[in-house]
This record gives sequence, structure tokens and C-alpha cells, in this order.
Amino acid sequence: MKAEFPKIYFIRHGETDWNLRRLVQSTADNDLNATGIAQAESIAKALHDREPELRNFDFYSSPQIRARHTMQIICAAQPRNFTTVKTDVRLRELEFGIWEGKSIDEMHHSSGYPIGQVEHYNWKPEGGESYAEGVARVDAFVRDMKGPSIIVSHGAMARCFIGYICDMPRVDITHLPTPQGCYCVLENNKYQWFDAGHREV
Repeated sequence: MKAEFPKIYFIRHGETDWNLRRLVQSTADNDLNATGIAQAESIAKALHDREPELRNFDFYSSPQIRARHTMQIICAAQPRNFTTVKTDVRLRELEFGIWEGKSIDEMHHSSGYPIGQVEHYNWKPEGGESYAEGVARVDAFVRDMKGPSIIVSHGAMARCFIGYICDMPRVDITHLPTPQGCYCVLENNKYQWFDAGHREV
């Protein structure tokens, strides 16, 4: 069993046009679309309900624009000065190398795509990263945390955080759901996603 970690509110960034088109986004620096902005606004309103608790949290964001834009909207609702947000490169999305910008379905049906979930955890697309490497990034980041935090990052990184914090078997990590327009509470080696109405997802 892993040690207890500070409480985390994890938010996946809002929708982008590439999400809508089911394209592999990876390192591409795409901004939110109208739906993504609305999702961020709904989560910002939900987290405003938690403002007394969150007042003493550290706020972290991936450096990619879709995450930073989501965090800007959350900060505006707290209210909290966006300049206090700590941008950390370890929170960037998992890199998918040659698959960036291509169809997710095409990637899933390619000859080199792993069949089993254990194999998927260690699969490293050409020019990209494996989930194992993403979890290593999370390990380094979490060890540097000073206290409870809000984190805005990405879908694959949400799986890495949940898997690491909850000490999950590798086989369970790569296909975890990571809904947009929701927030995830990571506490006491457990996780739960909530929608903007604070209902369990």
C-alpha cells in the first residue's frame, strides 16, 4: 500500500475541436472550443462551492493552452489570481509520437497497437511515451507536492494519477474513464469523479 498523499482535485481540460473529431492530441497546443469553455465554466461554478476548502490549496496546470485556459476559468470563479497557478511540465499530456493528429480509431486498429492492457501500459509509440513513463512523471510530481492541490491536466495523465495514487494494478490503468466537464477527487488512496452538480459519475 502506498503512503497517504495530499488531497487532489483533478480536472481534465475542456473539449477541443480535436477531441470532438477524435484525433490524438498529445503535444499539439489546441485551445478549448465553445463546448470546452462551457464545460470549464460549469466546473468552475462547481468548484466555487468548495471555495472555503480550496482557499488553501495549491493550484497546478499543464503548460498546454487547453489546460491553462480551463484553469483560468476556474481561477476567475474562485476568485484566485491566475498568476499564483504553478505550471509544471510534468503535467503535460502523454506523448503519442507518430499518432499525433491522426484518428484515435485508426491508432486503435493499427497493427502495432497492443492487444492486452498490460502490454498497453508499457507500449511506447514511435516518438512517444508509455503509460509507465507517465506514471513515473506523476511519481516525481507528487513527491514534490507540499499540500492539497487542484490540478488541471489531460486524459491520459488522469489515468496515470489515478493509477499511481490508488496503487492500481497496471492492467487497470490504461482504460480508466476520464470525463470532461467533471472533476475527480483523489483522497485516501481512492478516487471518484463528480459532475458539475456534485453527483457521482
